[in-house]
Amino acid sequence: MGRVYAISINTFREAVRDRVLYGVLGFATLVLLFALALAELSLNQQARVVSDVGLASVSLFSVVIAVFLGSSLLYKEIERKTLYVILPKPIARWEFLAGKYFGIALTALVFIAIMGAVQLWVTAIQHRGPPVGLAALPLFAVGGLAVLLARKIDVTALLLPWSLLLFVASALLARASGASLWVPVASLALVFGEVLVVSAVALLFSSFSTPFLTGAFTLGIWLVGRSADEMITMRSRELAPALRSLMHGLGRVVPNFNLFVPGRHTLETHVANLGTPLLYVAQTLAYGVLYALVLMVIASLIFRRRDLL
Repeated sequence: MGRVYAISINTFREAVRDRVLYGVLGFATLVLLFALALAELSLNQQARVVSDVGLASVSLFSVVIAVFLGSSLLYKEIERKTLYVILPKPIARWEFLAGKYFGIALTALVFIAIMGAVQLWVTAIQHRGPPVGLAALPLFAVGGLAVLLARKIDVTALLLPWSLLLFVASALLARASGASLWVPVASLALVFGEVLVVSAVALLFSSFSTPFLTGAFTLGIWLVGRSADEMITMRSRELAPALRSLMHGLGRVVPNFNLFVPGRHTLETHVANLGTPLLYVAQTLAYGVLYALVLMVIASLIFRRRDLL
């Protein structure tokens, strides 16, 4: 496990240095802030708009990050021929692939924590939270990083605790503003579960394909997975029976990403056959972990047989 851990940390450090990641992070932040202006156009539904638009944005941009990293990091190792230096050492190919996967998952966790912190901060603004706290939080976030950079400390080693601390501070501020935390926190947890599956799908295709095709295939699987429930329950008579059967079967095979974006009602109340909202979140995360594990096993078998010469 030490070898997997070392590859994971190196993958994380490589990923967080990519400028594309910061571009996506900046754009996602602007979208979350734009939710405040969008909420003012609604009629007595400002809090609902801020929450729904913000969480949907976090989900979308997290998937984009997972697809980008999953389709590019493994290919870069092969293209730069750094993989040929690593594999002759006493490390199995599945360990290398697992290290890449956990590195991507760690990067996604930091991204979701930062975006979740921004979302909760925006929620606190919408609920007219304490002005001192609203002003102090961004100063703490930016100032903390500035101090680390001034002392020439490896920021990548502290990004995870910094992002989690920022998320906790934003959650406390939102709580003090009177906002409910269960729905956003549960939704962010489900977003991370969705990213785990998307990352595994991307690495599966990346184990034998090019970055462009990997990105296209992964996005295609994600789009189909978001429609899995409709494909399974489709009863339209306008479709040929063979096509309808094909769609039903495809809807059962692909990962059901609809589970990771439930309606607010599912996360707030008891739903028949689903149990409590907490049980629903736990079952969905377990489903995501199990599905990702199966995909990674398949990816490892393919990568093991791949001729890299």
